[in-house]
Amino acid sequence: MFQLNARIAHTRQGVTDDGALRPNAVPHLLRKRTNLEMPSGSNCASMKLINWIVLAVTSIASISALASEPKPESGISFFEGTLEGALDHAKQEGLPLFVDLSIPDCAPCEFMATEVWVNPTVGKFMNDRFVCIKVDAYDKETNGSDIAIRYSVGSYPTYLILDHDGKEKHRATSSMTADNFIRAISWLIGETDSPMEDFDAKYEAGVRDPDFVQQYLLLSTLELSLMPKDTANWEANMEAYGNAIDKYTAIANEYLDGKPSRDLINSADLSIIKKYSQYRSDKGIEIVVDNFDAYVEATSLEEVSKFLLGIITDEAFIKAMQGDSTYVDLIDSMDEDPLKRAAAFERERDPESRLLPENQRDYLEETFSSAASPESSDTRE
Repeated sequence: MFQLNARIAHTRQGVTDDGALRPNAVPHLLRKRTNLEMPSGSNCASMKLINWIVLAVTSIASISALASEPKPESGISFFEGTLEGALDHAKQEGLPLFVDLSIPDCAPCEFMATEVWVNPTVGKFMNDRFVCIKVDAYDKETNGSDIAIRYSVGSYPTYLILDHDGKEKHRATSSMTADNFIRAISWLIGETDSPMEDFDAKYEAGVRDPDFVQQYLLLSTLELSLMPKDTANWEANMEAYGNAIDKYTAIANEYLDGKPSRDLINSADLSIIKKYSQYRSDKGIEIVVDNFDAYVEATSLEEVSKFLLGIITDEAFIKAMQGDSTYVDLIDSMDEDPLKRAAAFERERDPESRLLPENQRDYLEETFSSAASPESSDTRE
């Protein structure tokens, strides 16, 4: 099954068989399967705001100098300009360059922009260590597409750390909470050591304490974000990534089976379910659906709704692309509670959302018809 999913992610993500980026691709499946880790409301609420005093400016020159950068309390200060200009500025500052490569219509990219980049703790951490720049990989006017191809970017968001000559030193992918983002970057640049080797050894030795396994699985999401996913070695990277996903999915399933459902209703275990559950019939999804209101209370209606609707729409796409007519049953299930309530929330939030059944039916029907046609079958053979 992973080979099929990797192939789907490959196609929808915008990477052709020769490793180039498709100019009009939208990575809907990949952003659910590999790149989505959303935080609980409690995690966000727990972040302490950093108090800053904004000094008064008394001249137009001073105002102009500060105008291009956001105020410190807004989080990361992103360089405004070209990649080449950012590299020059990084050299002048004596700092490496951090590049956030993202695309439009990408939920994980939007999450990082609205929840993580604006976080004051993340801002202080990054501004002290890097010159930072955002690059839209689909924007040809700013050479974003050329930059994505130059660095063989295979998923979004992707984060690059470059030296002053533009040489890649480190890379990470996927959305993650503010705390986990700081941990991931700290691991990358060698400020802290990854504890995964120790956790791996303990698990292999038979340690199965629920608290230990929970922490192990939460840390595994960071390990996955640091695995290479560049298009230059796409097949090998996806095989390695798939093997890691399979390993941790098996551990997650064992963990979920061994813990009472009532004890899984918390933000940490929801993060594990979101990372290692893919299909409507998966145990983790069943737990969330059966305890919908409790998970909403523990996290938020937005987080739970987007997660469940994303599971349904992505699986429906897989089925439609396989020529499996039961994709219709999945879409119809969004007309029944609790998915109906999830859809109602999403509809009020964004009537054009791809997660809504009315915005998926025509596209999925076209996908199914194409997959089920004799001509399509001949092509696949």
